[in-house]
Amino acid sequence: MATTRRTKTSGDARIKELKDALVRDPLNVNLRLQLSSALEANGKGKEALKALAESVEKARRNLGVAHCTYAGMLMKQGKPDDALKNYDVAIELDPSNASFYLSNKAHALNQLGLSEKAKAIYEQILKQKNTTKETQRIVVKNLGQLRKGY
Repeated sequence: MATTRRTKTSGDARIKELKDALVRDPLNVNLRLQLSSALEANGKGKEALKALAESVEKARRNLGVAHCTYAGMLMKQGKPDDALKNYDVAIELDPSNASFYLSNKAHALNQLGLSEKAKAIYEQILKQKNTTKETQRIVVKNLGQLRKGY
């Protein structure tokens, strides 16, 4: 089975393609999320962060996902306070996916050395009735690691 490798040129072409698509459909949050991912994959973290900021600003749908993705990028860029605020906004805007956003927030808190707060959130998620099986699996794994001191 042959594997394909994206070259910088093909990555740049993908970025151009996504930017052109956004000119035609500027409110498409999914295109903005794809653009951010492509930029990050090409080592353009600051540009990716800017694309996500625009996504949060211009999105009409999937606002929770946009804020959660933006928060993750803010964590990577060393901006934890802004990231935590965006996780909270995601939870507020899209309560139907609150467990997922809370799980991401708990992970961020753990990265910041706030493991007790992270544990409390993970335990809160496990008590909720509407948590997906995948989120439960992730939470149980992360909670187990926290309890073992990883």
